Amino acid sequence: MKYLFIKIFFLLALTTNLFSQETVGLLQHEEDSYDGYTLFTPEKNTLVYLIDNCGQVINTWDFSSNPALTCYLLENGNLLRAGQQGLEIRDWDNNIIWQFSLSAIGIRQHHDIEPLPNGNILCLVKDNVTETEQIDLGKNPLLLNGTLKSEKVIELQPIGTNQVNIVWEWRFLDHIIQDFNASAANYGDVVAHPELVDFNYEDYNMNHSDWLHINSVAYNSNLDHIILSAKSMGEIYVIDHSTTTIEAAGHTGGNSGKGGDFLWRWGNPEVYRQGTAADRKLFEQHDAKWVKNDYLHEGKITVFNNDQNGTQTHSAIHLIAPELDINNEYLLNNDAFLPADYFWSWSGDILGETVVELKKSGVQALPNGNMMLCETAKGRLTEMDLNGNIVWIYRNPVGSVIHNQFETELEIFRDNTIFRGEKYPKDYPAFEGKDLTPGTIIEDINSNSETCIQNLSISNFENSNNYVSINNPVYNKTLHFNSIQKNISITIHNVSGQKIYNTKNFNGKNLEVSNLQSGLYFVKIENQIHQQIIKVIVH
Repeated sequence: MKYLFIKIFFLLALTTNLFSQETVGLLQHEEDSYDGYTLFTPEKNTLVYLIDNCGQVINTWDFSSNPALTCYLLENGNLLRAGQQGLEIRDWDNNIIWQFSLSAIGIRQHHDIEPLPNGNILCLVKDNVTETEQIDLGKNPLLLNGTLKSEKVIELQPIGTNQVNIVWEWRFLDHIIQDFNASAANYGDVVAHPELVDFNYEDYNMNHSDWLHINSVAYNSNLDHIILSAKSMGEIYVIDHSTTTIEAAGHTGGNSGKGGDFLWRWGNPEVYRQGTAADRKLFEQHDAKWVKNDYLHEGKITVFNNDQNGTQTHSAIHLIAPELDINNEYLLNNDAFLPADYFWSWSGDILGETVVELKKSGVQALPNGNMMLCETAKGRLTEMDLNGNIVWIYRNPVGSVIHNQFETELEIFRDNTIFRGEKYPKDYPAFEGKDLTPGTIIEDINSNSETCIQNLSISNFENSNNYVSINNPVYNKTLHFNSIQKNISITIHNVSGQKIYNTKNFNGKNLEVSNLQSGLYFVKIENQIHQQIIKVIVH
């Protein structure tokens, strides 16, 4: 009888533990997490999900094929997605607006796409080069490894419901240099041309048939620049989008006057012979992109560094702050592009495990300065502040099936992968006029979601009577609010991300901050109902 009692007690304890230990869905939620809607597309099925911070579904879309590999929510509420059978745009209600198969015209799109403000789409495209063509371009025959997988970027203009125009193109092979074959047209001094890439750069770990492996493309509308991540080179590159296709193939033209040559490159100065292997900062990196306008760290660049220091022991996420002059030209020091180091960096543990993601993955800077990283193999999104405090974790429960809390890690692992995830502010234009009523969670049960739903009541900024505005510009070091504020938290950062002021219980309509100097600042305002970031100029 005593044995039976112990056995029953053990089973009850085990059952309680199973119900309390979540393995998918919402795993952690802290009040300092940024309140937005998170978009992600599972790699193993055709669905795209938009969820709130509690893991409740706000909207879903169902596409024609599995992803290849990412999606973007457009400001008009439509969803753009790269799928294995082509590109598609669907409206909020999942109706097809436009679709096109690039393979039908001999184009192989891969990894990433980027929507542009004019409605066009940037695509990464494979550009195959035969061994004979490589030799003609000055390739060292000892580095030949069959057909070369080079890269190009094309800009597509969607036409009607199923047509497309290619309106712009940039090819990597138009911007190479080499000092091996003096008879080739691109022969020259590699050291003297940091705007070009060494066609014969050799790294002990490189696959020379896939010498670039571009895995992300992003756009900066302020500069009209494009950023590319070359995994194999350990570099990220910025090019001028204001060129024509002809100018993009050359070395002059565009706003920069440099044609399609690199305006900036970073991560591995050894490639252009301005450093050694010890100076390398990026290893197998993914997802390089600018922080968005009006976000706390706008203008900086985020990147997921898959193999930090090349040891295959841990990954890292970084903020990088390129340095530009008044003409928007990127600065160098001793012929190496600035900065010399990361603006901010994190590597460490999540839920007791060191983050090691040697493939795919990504990172996003959020409006309030927090960072959200994506671990592809785990299908996990984690938000943290710049002190490394983890404030939100969500693990995708969807793969070939919907997983629940009682499956083993072996059953879940790699079936629930996601390429990337992105959290959108609740005042993002796509949500205007949409039904944002939360639905159920995706998985069967989740006690974290239940607690979150019960305890949190966060309003949409636009629909909130507590929306705050500040007279802009700011004069006499005094913030003037649109109404009397009660018990709000105010934090002010400068453009370098440094906190210069903080108060947790402000009451009033005017706030004098004695150490405000002329310049641009970000004011973060929080209360029990909402949080927001306001950009102000101080005179």
